[in-house]
Amino acid sequence: MADDKLKLQMLDGARPGEKIMVLEGVLNAETAFQFRDNVRQGEPATLVVDMSRVRYVDSSGLGVLIGAYASFERNCRRLLLAGLNDRVWELFRTCKINDVFTRYATVADAEQTVPL
Repeated sequence: MADDKLKLQMLDGARPGEKIMVLEGVLNAETAFQFRDNVRQGEPATLVVDMSRVRYVDSSGLGVLIGAYASFERNCRRLLLAGLNDRVWELFRTCKINDVFTRYATVADAEQTVPL
């Protein structure tokens, strides 16, 4: 079904060693592996995930986000989430992981936390 797709676009960030991954669609059981595989490519020092066009995240999508975050932390890298809508953030709160991730309103806000 076309509504259950995830489009991914990788862009260079404003700072050295930074990438921006723009997501559009849904992050669910069908698309989680696509997301995971793309996150593993290139392994930037900082990855800002622009989720402003993500309509829905299910438990599989949440699991892959947590796994990616843990991998980044283990390797002294940063994974930042930007543009999460209230519906997705409510899932983070319900699962009690909202204190693991910092919610940035925009990619620019997330980039401000990245050292030059």
